[in-house]
Amino acid sequence: MNLFYKIITFKPSFGLRIVSGLVGIVLCLATCGIVGLTDMVAAQLKTNDDAFEGRLIEAGARVYFEQCARCHGLQGKGNDGAAPAISSVAFLGAKTPPTPSQRLKDIGWSGSIESYIEAVTASGIPIKSSQVWEQNHPPFAQRFGGPLRDDQIKNVTKFVANWKQKPYTDGVIEAPKPGAGSGPQPTPIPLGPKENAGLEVFKGAGGCTACHAIRGIATGAVGPTMNKIAATAEKRVTQADYKAAGGKATDVASYLRESIVSPNTYIVPDCPQGACASGVMTQNLQQTLKPEELENLIAYLMTLR
Repeated sequence: MNLFYKIITFKPSFGLRIVSGLVGIVLCLATCGIVGLTDMVAAQLKTNDDAFEGRLIEAGARVYFEQCARCHGLQGKGNDGAAPAISSVAFLGAKTPPTPSQRLKDIGWSGSIESYIEAVTASGIPIKSSQVWEQNHPPFAQRFGGPLRDDQIKNVTKFVANWKQKPYTDGVIEAPKPGAGSGPQPTPIPLGPKENAGLEVFKGAGGCTACHAIRGIATGAVGPTMNKIAATAEKRVTQADYKAAGGKATDVASYLRESIVSPNTYIVPDCPQGACASGVMTQNLQQTLKPEELENLIAYLMTLR
């Protein structure tokens, strides 16, 4: 009791009060400094992590352009007859608003979209889930016989997954549901002699297969796909941008002819690896092809709808 009384009635000297106050101030400043320094270090570490992540995504972009863009397209929107979109909201989902991947739901994948991208890129898809695509996805990891190291696989996975920040919703070629197109297929309408001769021009004298894709015929990825060129041409001759470029065609046949003999008249905006460039297509096909070969080629292309 006496001790308690002494404590509550203790009157420190003026000097002790000053020392106690200084010690308190120093401890307070030290605490604030430690907290502030911790926050600064954490913020700097977060900045460093973001910068490092950005460099990995940039490295993945380089791998994507070299290995993946020819089939999936420069923007990942897919390439008709070659590969589906991998930058779409249906494939990736979205972060804002939170949206799950419809593709993972369709195939029953229980892991993350990142794990799926990494697995498919590394080992490929050895079994077709649909007859829509001409080729199975090949393995890219060196451990499966491909050209890429494991770090490159992880980097390109980061690059593709980064599209989830703002995935595409339009102009994309989505993968069909598993099993779609696996049943009996309709018998294609046989080509006539003129169209068959045009197909041979496409594969041979015209040199078209080096740049253009046609399902089951060619896998070129430099110029636009020819899978539905007749239907595309039908719409294109009515477009304002085509007319503004100086296009004179009014029907499918004249559009195809103009595209072959004067390829720089209208430059298609989208090619598998980005914007189509002027001057890439052979400029003298009207001179190198015989008149009959040109007519046959146009006849064949008009069947592609």
